[in-house]
Amino acid sequence: MAESGTNGEASVIAIDIGGGTTKLALISRRGEVRGWQSFATVGESGAAFLDTVVKASRGLQAAAVTPVAGVSVAVAGFVSGDGALEYNPNLPWLERVPIGKILNVELALPVHVDADSNAACLAEYLSEGSRGSSRFLCLTGGTGLGVGMVAEGKLLRIAHGCMGDAGHVIVSPEGPPCTCGGRGCAEALLSTAALGVRYADARGAGDAEFRSLVEDARNGIPAACALLEEAGYRLGIAAASLANIFLPDRIAIAGGLSQAGDAFFAAAQTSFRGHAGKLPLSLASLVRATTGEHATLLGAAAGFFNQELR
Repeated sequence: MAESGTNGEASVIAIDIGGGTTKLALISRRGEVRGWQSFATVGESGAAFLDTVVKASRGLQAAAVTPVAGVSVAVAGFVSGDGALEYNPNLPWLERVPIGKILNVELALPVHVDADSNAACLAEYLSEGSRGSSRFLCLTGGTGLGVGMVAEGKLLRIAHGCMGDAGHVIVSPEGPPCTCGGRGCAEALLSTAALGVRYADARGAGDAEFRSLVEDARNGIPAACALLEEAGYRLGIAAASLANIFLPDRIAIAGGLSQAGDAFFAAAQTSFRGHAGKLPLSLASLVRATTGEHATLLGAAAGFFNQELR
């Protein structure tokens, strides 16, 4: 990660508040991860949940072997300028809670709060594989489907501090209802949570884990293979729609979706080429992200240390 105005030995407490799981770690400027931990994103209230976050953060702060320069939070949804979650249909109980202010007071550290889609995008943008991209777009599949973009060296912030609800581009007009209130959204069909539920329903089993779907597809289970190939087809439509609008030179698929296997990605590539226009296809490559499971935490830290990108 590029340096920008903070001691080179410093670290930040990086926090990734996802729709299902919250993760924390100390992240150094060089991207070293220490003290990783996770727990369910649940709470009787937003304040009660943040109390759990504060306790975990204090543990990291106490265990740090280098100076802790601050806290950087990536949260799923729209984020206001003062560090509160404005909107996320998957986390309504956390909306309007002043995340940044609470953490600043409780931890006595500078706090940066941003959308998780922006953080994941920054992590991959700064990775070795994406260097040289001037218009970089990242789709991240987890509990939701987030989209972030760096254009000419800056995060693209069109609405509510991010690209708006780009993960809710419609890929199947007659598709299933989405938590956003729409129908046939990419998130409703392509998030790892949605795919896990669909696979559990298809098997008549209670296990709704995305990893079960991926493992069964690797073992050649027909139902798993068919579902992931269909998902790849839908992802290609979503990527093509975004490419037609934003004209990126690189599109990375990150999060759990990046682990969905070769057949999934081949279907996505074929669908992308079949649905995107000539100009977007001449500009953009569709690739798998390389930053792995810690992408959003790494991106949160990158947003703190590389303020020029924000």
